Amino acid sequence: MPEQIREPSLPARIEETAAAAAGGSLYVIGGFNAGGASLASVYVFDGATWHSGPRLPIAVDHSSAATLNGQLFVAGGHSFGADGRRLFRLDGDHWTELASMHYARGGHALLAAQGRLYAVGGNTAAGNVGPVEAYDPTANAWTVVTMLPDPRNHVLGFVMGSSVCVAGGRSPTTSRVDCFDTAHNAWARLAALPQATSGGGAAAFPDGSVLAMGGQDAAETAIVNVLTRYMGSTWSAPEAMLVPRHGFELALFDGRAWACGGGTAPGLHPTDVCTSVGAPPGPPRGK
Repeated sequence: MPEQIREPSLPARIEETAAAAAGGSLYVIGGFNAGGASLASVYVFDGATWHSGPRLPIAVDHSSAATLNGQLFVAGGHSFGADGRRLFRLDGDHWTELASMHYARGGHALLAAQGRLYAVGGNTAAGNVGPVEAYDPTANAWTVVTMLPDPRNHVLGFVMGSSVCVAGGRSPTTSRVDCFDTAHNAWARLAALPQATSGGGAAAFPDGSVLAMGGQDAAETAIVNVLTRYMGSTWSAPEAMLVPRHGFELALFDGRAWACGGGTAPGLHPTDVCTSVGAPPGPPRGK
């Protein structure tokens, strides 16, 4: 199977979405339409076709989604310009609102590790958000656990072992990669991305390799047409994306990393395109 392939298109053109897989389906949540309106829509791909899922209680863009203990969560984002800190869990045919984060944020990463959800990075109208929060589903409570060493928004989030990681982001746009080891409460800095970017997507495969792709350059005037892999110690040489975009979250589904929606040019240029990328052949370097 080719490394990058086109998948069935979304039912609508959207960007700045959240995405995650749960229960054998892929979910693409919220975002912007071409008019810049925040959306409450949820699109679900069952492996064959897309259909509409339960709508969010509130329209959001720049939110983030994650799966914990087989359940789908979405947190934060902006709603028609208002900064949000709400957390929702999908329960069958409806969303249940849970404890809100201490800090509103959008353009962050919601990441699941060690039985908790972590909200890392993001911003509000007042600026970047430094505190990192952890959600305990048993207690239904958030706790501030650390500070992001270089606060930024539009980060590319991924989980590597017990570490929650953010790559890239702005402002200013960076190639920096920071990982917080949730088991040892310590930060580590990985090798930088080949190119500074913000608003792209990242995902870790079960073999331990990490894929990062897309985003915008420092001037926010061009798409970063880059696909790269972290293979144990360094990032691979950049490859061209099949469909260059920003404003999406990568989600692992059916063994591949899916990028659905996003903007094909800086600003509001949403698309319905879905592509997927497979895991690299063989073990990651350094393993």
